[in-house]
Amino acid sequence: MFNRRLMIIVASFVATIGALWWYWQTPPGESLNAGQGVISTTRFTQNLNGSWDQFTTLRQAWTTESERVAGKNNQNFLMKGRTFTLPSSERFTVAAKRLRVPGEWSSRTMLITFNGVYGHANVFLNGIGSGQKVGEFEGTGGADGLEIPAKAFRYGEDNILVIELSGGTRQRTMFLGSSWPKSGYVTGEIRLEAVVETSLAQPTVNVSWNDTSAQVTVTTNLIHHGFSLEGPWTVNGVLSDGSSGVAEQTLSVEARKDSDRQPVTLTFSVPDARRWTMQTPFLYQLNLTVTNSKGDVDELALPLGLRSIDLKAGKWFINDQVVVINGEALTPQEEYRLRHAGQIDSWLQSKRKDGINIIYFIGQIPDELWLQAADRVGMGLWAELPVELIPSSRLPQPGAFRNVIGEKMLHPSLWAWTVGKGLEADAMAQTYLQQSAKTVQPALAFALNASPMAGKGLSPEQLLAVQGNKIQGVWGQVSVKTLLPSKVNWLKEPMVAGLWAGLMIFLFWMNILSVTWRYKEICTGKPKRKLRRAWFWDGLFVLAREGMLAALITSGLFHIPIHFSPWFSHLWPGLELIQAQSPWLIWAVLGLLFMLFRLLQVGVVAPHMPEAPNAVGLVYWLERRYRFAVIIAIGWALSPWGIPIYVPILGYIVLLILFLPVRIRDVRRVGGHYLPFFWVPGIIVCAFLIWAAVRFADWLYLWHMLGL
Repeated sequence: MFNRRLMIIVASFVATIGALWWYWQTPPGESLNAGQGVISTTRFTQNLNGSWDQFTTLRQAWTTESERVAGKNNQNFLMKGRTFTLPSSERFTVAAKRLRVPGEWSSRTMLITFNGVYGHANVFLNGIGSGQKVGEFEGTGGADGLEIPAKAFRYGEDNILVIELSGGTRQRTMFLGSSWPKSGYVTGEIRLEAVVETSLAQPTVNVSWNDTSAQVTVTTNLIHHGFSLEGPWTVNGVLSDGSSGVAEQTLSVEARKDSDRQPVTLTFSVPDARRWTMQTPFLYQLNLTVTNSKGDVDELALPLGLRSIDLKAGKWFINDQVVVINGEALTPQEEYRLRHAGQIDSWLQSKRKDGINIIYFIGQIPDELWLQAADRVGMGLWAELPVELIPSSRLPQPGAFRNVIGEKMLHPSLWAWTVGKGLEADAMAQTYLQQSAKTVQPALAFALNASPMAGKGLSPEQLLAVQGNKIQGVWGQVSVKTLLPSKVNWLKEPMVAGLWAGLMIFLFWMNILSVTWRYKEICTGKPKRKLRRAWFWDGLFVLAREGMLAALITSGLFHIPIHFSPWFSHLWPGLELIQAQSPWLIWAVLGLLFMLFRLLQVGVVAPHMPEAPNAVGLVYWLERRYRFAVIIAIGWALSPWGIPIYVPILGYIVLLILFLPVRIRDVRRVGGHYLPFFWVPGIIVCAFLIWAAVRFADWLYLWHMLGL
């Protein structure tokens, strides 16, 4: 009889695991419009935005896409994946796209550029082996490019491009971060370009002023893709005001065999330069061209605004004029909504009319669409580096963000960066802040925390404390208008808690009315009806108690605020993923898992007990000392009246410890030893302690943040 009940529990656990896997939900995302930064008319370009196929594994993606290339479109539901759109705010693990490349591209080198990638990316072309891997990179929200040899493509035929994303550096290194879930997201443009042997890298620009004259320094690189260098090269730069050129410079660059990248610096002197201002957001046009004697040409064009910005005595000076900051902060969810709806320009213009002069991007780097629109409208932008709630020992090198900073700083609308949020105040954090402030110059650098910060990494005016939904200083303030929910609720929890408390009271009463039985009766071959009935109610109470514990843990999971402050976003995506699932299935899985753990604990002990009783029967016998769980169930039922969920959990632990001597005495009376009952819990506790020791830096960080 006991074995039959064990089989039922195991089968139920397997069924609930299967149901959870079947109904597993990924938080939905929105397709996003994206902009292109630098434009080139000499490159062959193919935009890869749009429809992609999403899969869970590389093998599934390659097998399915290969069959579709061969004309087989009858994949089963486990293999076919699903279609979605990139760029998107939706997280994914593997995405694949079929594309065709014209034959005339075969004489050029291919560059594939991914914008707005958050996560560690592996990129494959026409296969998933090491030989078909074209590269990998750590995406932090900027532009990441990979060079693909022309021979890697099948011209005139379908090619299969596969992207695999896993958790990025911010997800892994933040407080209690992990590599799970193994997914990321792409929020910017994906572009394939065919370039000649030598191409221009995206430039960086620095502007210095002497009264009304501006000196514009443009730095770029000549990137050589071929084995033979067809130099020398002529690099020409023209800065125009839209009607005529205002400055021009031409350089000759000789071949250098020891490097495939050659730096080039162009300097333009612009007398009586027109400044980019909020009232008159004037933009020059910068054109860069490189040619060689063979006739190869590569060209880049981009708008360029000239302005100065500084922080003096805590006040912002733009073009040497004090600007009182009145800003609004965008949560990622609101930013996705506006970009999905194509309302960026109209939204910025409406904010300008309301007196807003800067938009703060929480937890992300603004896409080119936002930067270009802000350049045109005359709005300031404030971006963040992905350095949030990171222990000092895991802080990145500021140089890792140099490319994305240089790329975004081409826009005059980008005024400031938050280089760190929720950092410690030790020497390592101070050094990081100092170096980061130099990296983002001439833009302004700030650090943000949920409490007043101490330290010398930045000036006091640059160390900002969150005050509810706003940050402020003598320079002005920035506030969050659209607040996020602080937690995800288990909607039917109050009803479930009340019913479960009633069930446990009923079972408690039925156990009292049942016949009292002794330890030696566990091994009874043909138990009497009264004994079988007592076992029945004992078994139900065990299940109800484990179900109550599972419900408390489930409730706790859904009460953890992943948006405890609107200024801290994208925290613990694993927890966010769990909260997107059905609480009923999580409750069922945890309840049966706890029951199996209990059976495992007692099953290890049973052979060492007198007469080696059946594990299930021994669990029933021990359960009479756990009937205090009724009190905990009543406490859970009272949670709608203001009792926090942690109170019943702590109460259960306290009562468990208080009744421990009674349980030990019961086991010793029948001739057993209680020590073996600690074996399975001891292994679990040791595993937890090992994990906690590995996360020592996190606990030290928490200690410092709490001011202990």
